[in-house]
Amino acid sequence: MNDTLSPPPADSYHRFLDYDVVERSDGFVRLAMNGFNHHRNRGDYIHGGVLMSLMDIAGIMAGGRASGETRKAVTVNLNCNFLSTAMGETVHAEGRIIRKGRSMFFSDVRVVDAESGKIYSSGQGAYKYL
Repeated sequence: MNDTLSPPPADSYHRFLDYDVVERSDGFVRLAMNGFNHHRNRGDYIHGGVLMSLMDIAGIMAGGRASGETRKAVTVNLNCNFLSTAMGETVHAEGRIIRKGRSMFFSDVRVVDAESGKIYSSGQGAYKYL
């Protein structure tokens, strides 16, 4: 990714999630995703696995371009607390670097309702630079 906001990578999983990068700065990213039918469970809520995927992507993207450098990374650990059912039409996933070393970084991540700001899930991720 570069300094301009851009669509997600073209692989099938990112296409399935169908999110957009709506804000990005050094050590921070905000993604937006509309909760389409294929994202929802039988209760018509956005599936928890979809929320965790967005959290993971936001955490990696926040650290993948911190301090002006662009680096690839993989997830070492991701924990998540589901705080509420995600009923909204559009959600935002936010990732923010909380600590960065030479080979690893750590992010706070959360998914919120785009309109009300209600927090649906929150957690932390640990990532290793490749």
